[in-house]
Amino acid sequence: MLFRKNLFEMAINLAKSHHLDSDGLSEIFRQYGDHLYNKGNHDGAIQQYIRTIGKLEPSYVIRKFLDAQRIHNLTAYLQMLHLQSLANADHTTLLLNCYTKLKDSSKLEEFIKTSESEVHFDVETAIKVLRQAGYHSHAVYLAEKHEHHEWYLKIQLEDIKNYQEALHYIGKLPFEQAESNMKRYGKILMHHVPNETTELLKILCTDYRPSGVNEGPGMLEGKKANSEEFIPVFANNSRELKAFLEHMTEVQADSPQGVYDTLLELRLQNWAHERDEQIKEKLHNEALTLLKSGRFKTVFDKALVLCQMHNFKDGVLYLYEQGKLLQQLLSLESCPSVAPTAAISEP
Repeated sequence: MLFRKNLFEMAINLAKSHHLDSDGLSEIFRQYGDHLYNKGNHDGAIQQYIRTIGKLEPSYVIRKFLDAQRIHNLTAYLQMLHLQSLANADHTTLLLNCYTKLKDSSKLEEFIKTSESEVHFDVETAIKVLRQAGYHSHAVYLAEKHEHHEWYLKIQLEDIKNYQEALHYIGKLPFEQAESNMKRYGKILMHHVPNETTELLKILCTDYRPSGVNEGPGMLEGKKANSEEFIPVFANNSRELKAFLEHMTEVQADSPQGVYDTLLELRLQNWAHERDEQIKEKLHNEALTLLKSGRFKTVFDKALVLCQMHNFKDGVLYLYEQGKLLQQLLSLESCPSVAPTAAISEP
């Protein structure tokens, strides 16, 4: 009877006085909301539907206001759904889309900048939606705040193109994450910020500690990555590669063999292509010194082939002497140049 007369407020008060359970109350709120919605009072209807949260399936309300294109009302409902921690990933997507369509930056800021204890949404979903909508700074803020490292780097590098900031961020990560991200993004970082990327790799492969971590008596010893695994990062950056390899051989004599092999190849290439006699002499001495370091005993054939390929006669002569290859040595001394296909036998 009260419903037919649309005396919903009286019905609600009567239900409360008789201690009607929450399910019963929610049904009254729903019917009241439907009544107001059908009369075109969308603002009043949404207030009643908000009172059904936790009892009425959200899709019932969402469909109504999506169909009516009442984005403000829908936003109010979705906000309350999140505040009561009853929102799922789809609700978060929808709310953020509402904010971006309304261009309501203040509400958007308020939503994503809640404290850790007040987060009522799926963070990764929010990052994806914000990124897709072009709100890159907001997406980056969320990714950094909630330590979604891969999303942070993806947005900085692919969308914002802030290579310097991305590199700085990697340098703050724990060792394993810094290592994996340098393998993943090292080439693009090397292309855009070669000097800074080289410096971080030097640290990563010798004595890595996340930047910003206080050093003290109880500080653990730094970790180090395998320097040989990062050689591909330096594609088309031979100058930085040479600096990296030379650093590694200077500070870490037990560097992987691939480091020494690559450095020898680089020094021979530089020597072969240099036209300035003074510089060429310096490069000649550097290559020969490296050969005499004792690091090529186990890869004798490889070093010999490199020297032959670059017509590095003094290197070939040294290796023949070391390998006691008398026949080849005599042949070399009687020949003004080195034949790249000279026969090789085991030392």
